[in-house]
Amino acid sequence: MSQDSAPSAGGRWFILDVFKAIGCLVIVWHHLSVYSPMFERAMLLAPVQLAALYNHGQLAVQAFLVVGGFLTASQFLRVLPANVQGLPAHFSLLRLLWKRLLRLVIPLMAALALTVCVTALVRPWYPHSSLSGLPTLWGMVVHLLMLQDLAGVQALSAGIWYVAIDFQLYALALLTVWVAAKMQAWQPRVKLRGAMVLLWLFLTALSLGWWNRHSNMDVQGLYFFGSYGLGMLAYRVRLSRVTVKGWVIIFILGLMALWLEPRLRIGLAWGMALILAIWPEPDKTVTERSWILSLRRALSTIALRSYSLFLTHFAISLMVSAVWFHAGWQDPWINLLGLLLAFALSLMAGYGMYRWVESRPATWQHLLVWQMVFVLSGLAVMALT
Repeated sequence: MSQDSAPSAGGRWFILDVFKAIGCLVIVWHHLSVYSPMFERAMLLAPVQLAALYNHGQLAVQAFLVVGGFLTASQFLRVLPANVQGLPAHFSLLRLLWKRLLRLVIPLMAALALTVCVTALVRPWYPHSSLSGLPTLWGMVVHLLMLQDLAGVQALSAGIWYVAIDFQLYALALLTVWVAAKMQAWQPRVKLRGAMVLLWLFLTALSLGWWNRHSNMDVQGLYFFGSYGLGMLAYRVRLSRVTVKGWVIIFILGLMALWLEPRLRIGLAWGMALILAIWPEPDKTVTERSWILSLRRALSTIALRSYSLFLTHFAISLMVSAVWFHAGWQDPWINLLGLLLAFALSLMAGYGMYRWVESRPATWQHLLVWQMVFVLSGLAVMALT
């Protein structure tokens, strides 16, 4: 759910919006399938299809990883000229890292405050395994630092592990820029861009061939750098004059990874990276039908708000699931209606989060405000409980 954006409405990067929007919607429904008892009853209507959503819906995360890498490479390569010597003064690694932290953490804190309050509200009459434990002082500290998975602390909401992974991956990408600059300073003949891309290639190959094959590393960014790096390389291919050569490199990387160990998640990431690398430029002279333009706008709107939707949908699904559970409704169609209601309300909550939190200026003052809101929510729940 990378928050970087690119021109898309009818433009060059619309394919990114397709990946982000569909990936986000699939993840929302996957979490409904995992955490809502309504899904278990609705499965009687289409057991095979809904079971596939339960078992494989998490694969949609690969879309966010590949798109995130693609946009990160776009951000770096757009501002670093091909023959630049050293990093430009306006390209501050610490400033970029701080900016990413603000854009990730401010909406996260608002969503965690919402989830903590909703969980406390429904806990007395909704005894379900999807509820997180009561907040603790230590738990809130590690959530403030996005270290809950590394510290072995139960997350207060579903899916927030990805936020920490996104930040780690971006930090790793910035690290490659710093290392490339040091290499150029040591040997002026080294081209900054070339050194960066070689480091991306090296880390991607190492992740696909080693780190991603160890499931105990799935709380670290290195585990996911294979998919992220494929997205970065896909953007570099689009800029390259020798597009076929870059496309072949991505093709060989994917083959190598699947030969070492067949993994559906890597196969999906590989396919999306290839699509991004070879997707043709849109023909702006072609007039599209109104329904196609409407579909484009809808997908672009969802993609733009995908991060807010991703953060808020769990709290909304908890509320609806608790109401249906308390009412004791068993009919599959009624439970399917509940799932659709949870989905619709999640879209509305995501739009609200984007409008009132995510789209506002990402400043350290806003960060402190929402961190305080989260901490006070947790303390209130601890005191009342």
